Amino acid sequence: MRFCGLGIGFLFVVSLVSGQNQTTVQHFWNQKEVKHAAIGVCVKHVESGDVVYEYNAGMALRPASVVKLLSSALALKREGDSLTYSTNVFYSGKLEEGVLAGNIIVRAGGDPSLDSKYFPEACFVDSVVSAVLGMGIRRVIGNIIVETGDSPSRIPGSWPWEDVANYYGALYHSFNYRDNTYTLNMRSGKAGTPARLLSVVPSVPGVKFRNEVLSSVKNSNDAWIYGGPEAATLLIQGTIPANRSLFAVKGAMHRPEDCFLVEVEKRLKKAGVVVDKQEVEKGNNGRQLLLTMISPLLKDIVFYTNKNSVNLFAEALGYLISPTDYAKIVKEELNHIGIDSCGIILKDACGLSPANAVPAETFTDLLLWARESLGDAFLASLPRGGVDRGLRVYSDHPVLRGNVVAKTGSMFGVRALSGYLKNKKGETLAFTILVNNYEGDPVKVQEIMRDFLREMAEK
Repeated sequence: MRFCGLGIGFLFVVSLVSGQNQTTVQHFWNQKEVKHAAIGVCVKHVESGDVVYEYNAGMALRPASVVKLLSSALALKREGDSLTYSTNVFYSGKLEEGVLAGNIIVRAGGDPSLDSKYFPEACFVDSVVSAVLGMGIRRVIGNIIVETGDSPSRIPGSWPWEDVANYYGALYHSFNYRDNTYTLNMRSGKAGTPARLLSVVPSVPGVKFRNEVLSSVKNSNDAWIYGGPEAATLLIQGTIPANRSLFAVKGAMHRPEDCFLVEVEKRLKKAGVVVDKQEVEKGNNGRQLLLTMISPLLKDIVFYTNKNSVNLFAEALGYLISPTDYAKIVKEELNHIGIDSCGIILKDACGLSPANAVPAETFTDLLLWARESLGDAFLASLPRGGVDRGLRVYSDHPVLRGNVVAKTGSMFGVRALSGYLKNKKGETLAFTILVNNYEGDPVKVQEIMRDFLREMAEK
């Protein structure tokens, strides 16, 4: 482990033990794509904790989504794997002969999974409509209200402006709906012609879209949404593949409660329930519980946080760790379990911020601790080589396929990987590889990292 005060020269030491050949391993970091990159590597035996290989292990580097290992592991440590969120729905006022003279009130409970695509078996909108019908309500003389109970979520100041309106920039709120994501359904024609915006699902009230997307010969989604969370108009620019009858571009829903209200009112109307929007008393007097929606277990949310790298879920886990000072509490938690927190800079819990910086050894030591302390809930959340698409390149060798489980991270100029590797001797290694500011093809960088893992596995 690292210790503060040893001097900066220590950060650049290459350490090779267990008989590794320095020339054999070192050549990976001399290849042209990574020769001028900042690289941090730390590999340790899980059982003994002994160092297998280190290269700038104490250098704080951008980890991208690998930082989700911190939020997921420490949330499980603090809350256990069986924590659930509760969202309560009440009705107030007087109910007579199918007419409710009052409000239907949703009290947010911080659940990030309401109507999430990752948990399709539990639909919040359906449950609310069923509960209303089950009470015999056919008319509401009042409103449907979402009580959030706190100040609006704020975008971390270090998030890039070009990210905040796109789906992966969805913020965590006390009330969340459909992964806080909407879909722009588009149609494209010949290359070079304007694409047409067909619909927005769910509708985003109070927001207009200025569409400047073109059709392209490129067979990839290169359309981006620009604008802040309070913007009345969002700009869509870029390209989508030509000649598509339907193509989806996803955006961040920054006011999920507004989108939910539109959707639930529409669904109630379809079910024959009329909502006459009238101002009535919003107090607690006379409130009756209509529905309690229980979230999936925390371990299931952690599963998708790491498997699918869901930023929204990671931010929710960060809020569990600390709603006010995440970075400080993470460092305190790490120090408490014996992991040095020197050099760590955290601006968010999901890794979207390019200002995050964490040493490779921190992640490797976290993996050593998690293996002993967190059990299956954490390990099951990590993508698996030969199974999960995100590890396709990293595990593309017989000695790695099925023997590596790891969290990936990527953003411009960053490729990162941290997890467990079983070598040919049957030993389990914990490893972290952080590569910043590489040149050229990112797939080639991934292949260099894969080849390094293969070398580790074959020794």
